[in-house]
Amino acid sequence: MGIIELSKVSVRRGRSQILDSWSISIDSGEVVCLSGDNGCGKSTVIETAAGLIPMEKGSSQISGQIIRDSEGRRGRTKFGLCLQEDCIMGDELVGERILDAAGCEFDVSSLLKTWGLDHRIHDRVAMLSGGQKRRVAILSGLVPAMISTEPVAILLDEPDSGLDDDSVEKLAQTLRDLAAGGHAILVASHNSKIVESADRIIEFPFTEKKGEPVEGKFTPLEVGSNRKVNIGHRMNLRTLSGIANNGIAGLLTLGAMLAMLNPEQLEGRTLTAFILAPALTAGLCGNSLHRLTLESRAYAWWNTVSAIPPNALFHSLITCGAITALASTVTGDFDVKLILAGAVLGAVTEAIVGLLSHATLRLSRPNAVMVRLLTPILILPWALVVDTLSA
Repeated sequence: MGIIELSKVSVRRGRSQILDSWSISIDSGEVVCLSGDNGCGKSTVIETAAGLIPMEKGSSQISGQIIRDSEGRRGRTKFGLCLQEDCIMGDELVGERILDAAGCEFDVSSLLKTWGLDHRIHDRVAMLSGGQKRRVAILSGLVPAMISTEPVAILLDEPDSGLDDDSVEKLAQTLRDLAAGGHAILVASHNSKIVESADRIIEFPFTEKKGEPVEGKFTPLEVGSNRKVNIGHRMNLRTLSGIANNGIAGLLTLGAMLAMLNPEQLEGRTLTAFILAPALTAGLCGNSLHRLTLESRAYAWWNTVSAIPPNALFHSLITCGAITALASTVTGDFDVKLILAGAVLGAVTEAIVGLLSHATLRLSRPNAVMVRLLTPILILPWALVVDTLSA
């Protein structure tokens, strides 16, 4: 069995059958290039191998682990991925992104210098030019293999798009160097230099020929300790998206209730509902990082890293707790139990709404799915909590 294994895969997009019981196996130390006209299915193969596309039949395995199959089973293992979109949130930092992709600490400045990006190491990706962004995306896909002495799978979809000639040559040489280290690489490209670096070239519709690439030389990067990603918390602190998306909604709810009601006249169940309502509203706004992951299809890359989408639930607990504490103070009924209940209620509600939104992202038109119509049902847990605490 190869490092990358697609077994009798059938994939349909709309009414078109893109892959029909199609198989491919890529062994350790092998570079396979998919070549052909636009729309022939190259990207479908890459995304199917990465587990991003549901399949009618067959399975995708990487390093012996099922990534996805037609029966709905999912799995994850370490591999590198670069899609046609850069899949990077604009507020990620250049050096930070490469370290997150590696999952460990290493001298990222030396690697970036090799690719002409060392002077942008602390810049946000949104500040880079198109070609620079593409180099960051490529390095994010290559670095898992660059740091590993064990065979790692690398999936690259049109990585040369937007690169200058020197960068394309560097990429082609890097592919051969990684192959010399025993890594398995599946790349889709029209570029002749990338095609020439392949051991096998598959020209759609599925004719195969052997390549005659030059041999490379592999030297793994020296790595240090493992790295805790925590991208959601870092992005939330950097952009204040939690306050803008959730906190403001909670404060507006509290302000609107104060304009219509006199807190001093409230008691019992009504008072409890008044105190917990802002936290519920904040939670109903959903995952504050959801909109950020829509940028350049960043959610697709993070989906291959973790089953849990980037989030900042710890910050949500603090935000919802603070809003509930403010509501308690306004009413003169400062109850620690209510504040804790508001913090948990808001964070759990946010997580549920976020997962509902995340579940639609694999669809072709996720924004056309009115998943928010399901959120009113979350008022029921809030009502139960109000009923329990007011008793």
